[in-house]
Amino acid sequence: MKALSLAFAVKALYKSSALNDGSYSHIAQLFHIGRTSAKERIQTLLLMGLIRRDGNRIIFLTLKQVGIGIKNVPILDYSNINLYNLKEVENYLRLQGVCIKQSQIDYAANVHQRIANPTSCKELRTMKRKAENLAYWSGEVDRGQAICTVMRSSGLQRNSAIGLLKWGEDTGLVEKEKRFSQFFADCGSDPSNIFGKNTRGKFFSWHGLIFFVQPSVLSFKKGMVNAYN
Repeated sequence: MKALSLAFAVKALYKSSALNDGSYSHIAQLFHIGRTSAKERIQTLLLMGLIRRDGNRIIFLTLKQVGIGIKNVPILDYSNINLYNLKEVENYLRLQGVCIKQSQIDYAANVHQRIANPTSCKELRTMKRKAENLAYWSGEVDRGQAICTVMRSSGLQRNSAIGLLKWGEDTGLVEKEKRFSQFFADCGSDPSNIFGKNTRGKFFSWHGLIFFVQPSVLSFKKGMVNAYN
């Protein structure tokens, strides 16, 4: 991710596939990082096949050029991101992964919703065909994204993933719809006896009542320009 943050920042800043002065010292000075860090990022990008050198000039290749076939996705607006701060760019890229996961969840939810309420027999058949590719989603599909899903999408541990969402809210890239419902059970019942011991972040008490925390629905501000075409 550190290497990719450098590649994205260069493409977004210069709208070009080439960095004429690709020396480690120049990159370090440009992005306020150490020369060793700049060298490691460039070497990683070389190993990934995302760049090639032409003397001191660095050519940044497109994903199509390196044979990576991916579908085009709208990326998050980066107009408020400090592209010279690579840590901030790295957070942005990790948040983009969470955004893509939310779009997948929304797609699955839409398919199941259309199956439950089709407008025609043709639509029902079409949605059932699409549902065959969603075998890993069983039963009802909720539009929420639990923190464990955010962790997998961003590649971060729990506290860092929570911090990432907070950063996304602060920068205006994401809006989080928090949801909870009252937990009803026999008097004196302990949620951990029903749902297991790992209930961290799943329940909270308020005025003697217990509430179940549901996965948050994330909404993202999208941009129109892909900086890594």
